[in-house]
Amino acid sequence: MALKQLMAGVAAIGLLAPPALAQSQDTTTQQQPAQAEQQQLAQEDMEFATKAAEGGLMEVQLGELAQQQAESAEVQQFGQRMVEDHGQANEQLMQIAQQKGIQLPQELPDDAQQLYEELQQKSGQEFDQAYMDEMVSDHEEDVETFQQYTESGQDPELIGFAEQTLPVLQQHLELAQQTREQVMAAAGQEEQPDAAIQGEQQAAVQPEQVVSIEEVLGSSVVNANGDEVAEIEDVVLDQNQRHYAVLSVGGFLGIGDKKVAIPLDEMQLGEDESYLMSTETEEQLEQMPEYEEGQYQPFQREG
Repeated sequence: MALKQLMAGVAAIGLLAPPALAQSQDTTTQQQPAQAEQQQLAQEDMEFATKAAEGGLMEVQLGELAQQQAESAEVQQFGQRMVEDHGQANEQLMQIAQQKGIQLPQELPDDAQQLYEELQQKSGQEFDQAYMDEMVSDHEEDVETFQQYTESGQDPELIGFAEQTLPVLQQHLELAQQTREQVMAAAGQEEQPDAAIQGEQQAAVQPEQVVSIEEVLGSSVVNANGDEVAEIEDVVLDQNQRHYAVLSVGGFLGIGDKKVAIPLDEMQLGEDESYLMSTETEEQLEQMPEYEEGQYQPFQREG
């Protein structure tokens, strides 16, 4: 009798088991679409989160390096600002990632590591210049990345992070540009205003293009189409010490020609380096006010 009751109990358990298992399988099947949807959402925003994390890590580590190796006090202060601001942003991003189960990078990517090692070999003004050049470039890219994500991102928390961080990055970019200008000025690399003529026997059409004054005088002026439109007869200065080229326009063999003055730094050296380029046509030059010698100062040359 006991044996029959035991067998009946086992049979009853066997009959009850399949529905319970089926119910468990149904629950798992229902959960899978939700998990897949969550995973898909994470993948859409993963690229931004990863890029932001890598950029933040690099800014902190390079900022620490700047505090150690920069010569300029302004560059050291900028580095400290990067450590503080990006360190705080990194912590905020990490909290969001943990809530969403996102694994963010904890080390610099290869290209950032290579940059760090290259800057590590520099010091003094060389470091200051290279570091600030990198900071301007990085923050230009960061501002663009964060701006785009605020407009096209999907995850509300990450969008909120981007919107909160974007104004800080814009401030960083402005500060980086200002600091780089200070570094360049300290190194004597500031842009020379109206550097059309430097020294006794030099004329500069652009700051990077310096030619002898003898090469300028008598040179033909051609427009973008290669048409000759004038000839340079003289170089003079206005009351602000800006250099002008006196052009002879029109006429034939010096008869009936008109003289006009145009800023020398608005012209560019041609391929031949004996010609100067102008965007003006001959007709446009002829319509300009005629050159009046009394309004300009002669360019003094010895000999």
